[in-house]
Amino acid sequence: MRLVVDLSSMVRWLGPPVGLVRVQRHYAAAAAAFKASEVAFTVFDPIERVLRQVSPTMAAEIIAGNISCDMSFYPDPARFKTRFYDRWPNWARRSLMAIIRPRRILIMEIGAFGRRNPGSPLHRFLERIENRLMKETERRQVAGVGGSRARIVPLRTVAGNKYDLSPGDHLLLMNNDWAHTDIEVISREARLAGAKLIVLLNDIIPIQFPEWYKPHDVKRFTDYVDLAMRLADRFILTSRRVTTDVVEYAAKRGIHLPQLEHVPLGCDSARKSKADGRLPDGLETDRYVLFVSTIEPRKNHSLLMDVWTRLVLDGTVARSGMKLLFVGRSGWMVDGILAKLHGHPAYGKSLVHLDNVDDGTLSLLYRNSAFCVYPSLYEGYGLPPVEALAYGKALIASTGGAIAEVVGSSGLCLDPLDVEAWENAMREWISSPAARAPYEAKAAYFVARSWGQAGRETLEATLAPFPDEIQTPQR
Repeated sequence: MRLVVDLSSMVRWLGPPVGLVRVQRHYAAAAAAFKASEVAFTVFDPIERVLRQVSPTMAAEIIAGNISCDMSFYPDPARFKTRFYDRWPNWARRSLMAIIRPRRILIMEIGAFGRRNPGSPLHRFLERIENRLMKETERRQVAGVGGSRARIVPLRTVAGNKYDLSPGDHLLLMNNDWAHTDIEVISREARLAGAKLIVLLNDIIPIQFPEWYKPHDVKRFTDYVDLAMRLADRFILTSRRVTTDVVEYAAKRGIHLPQLEHVPLGCDSARKSKADGRLPDGLETDRYVLFVSTIEPRKNHSLLMDVWTRLVLDGTVARSGMKLLFVGRSGWMVDGILAKLHGHPAYGKSLVHLDNVDDGTLSLLYRNSAFCVYPSLYEGYGLPPVEALAYGKALIASTGGAIAEVVGSSGLCLDPLDVEAWENAMREWISSPAARAPYEAKAAYFVARSWGQAGRETLEATLAPFPDEIQTPQR
């Protein structure tokens, strides 16, 4: 039996990892170290529409975030959106891209050259050209720890020969693969080869709350989930709430579900700070409230901004010297949220936003915060509140989705729509550290599952034999 882990979503990521990417990296790292079976890694080639091999060395670079593929030149893997040039021969499409997107082509080719020729005397010269070609956001995203940098490369740098699935292979698709693979093609290949298809599904929130997403993403995600329910041999789900959501949705659609396994996520509690020990400018230890989350409608930044307005007006913020810190990249459908943030009277003063924060700095921010908040409207799990507790921080979280299930009695859980409740709780915790002390004591005893344990259990669930793979002893 062989474990096959697809890296198609991870290879597209550039910059510090956020929730789903963090999960993928931890589980892929666990697979790379897995000793219970042979392990292989793949990526999906959207041109030839096949899985391609990824060498262990290249997989390690992808997992570490040292390599990112710019896939914007390639056809949509799920064929949901077709551009006029997607059906062109590869050479013709590349020629067109060289004309209309020369900057990005040059960045990719410089990355590919640097990957092939790490000791070349041209390296520094090409790096200077690359820096000039990149936008400021891209330069920040490729910047690594200690002066290292990620390389943006074409798919050919990462992908090897076609990967042929074999009987006994258990192929794991993780999270964002709904946008980056074609599950129909992969499932057909698996069935023909006698392999099994396992899907790790974090949630079905785009189906439950389509108003928080772009219509074409809702359509794409819904199509993927419907197909996965029919084609996968097993789902791995991360919370009881998600399991209930999936079962209810399948019943409503009249779909027979595959096997369901429940494996909770892990936590970065043991993460060591690689920062130099200094907080970002303007922040002081125990003088800021921390909210870690991608900026998107579901995360409910708006509620915190409304609460902060009230706390500024009643003098709570001025008397305490406290700040509210948002940490996270901008996601989708954020124009209104960002306009509200940038137009907030306290923005840049007692309301601060940091994006593209690396793991070391994030660890530092957790450790030095006064307490943490997480008002998300709905979650399939909720990594940041678990991380906050693992750092021993008092936590005010919402009751949305699986958050209360994951946090338990260790945090104060409030209705994410109840502005008054959040205002009262935050005012009390800011004004009187003794008020939050009981929750700090609870957090001190909070035992988080390690990523090692979560990864091992997920891979074991992936490899668990199906009835048709169990040989009955002959008498």
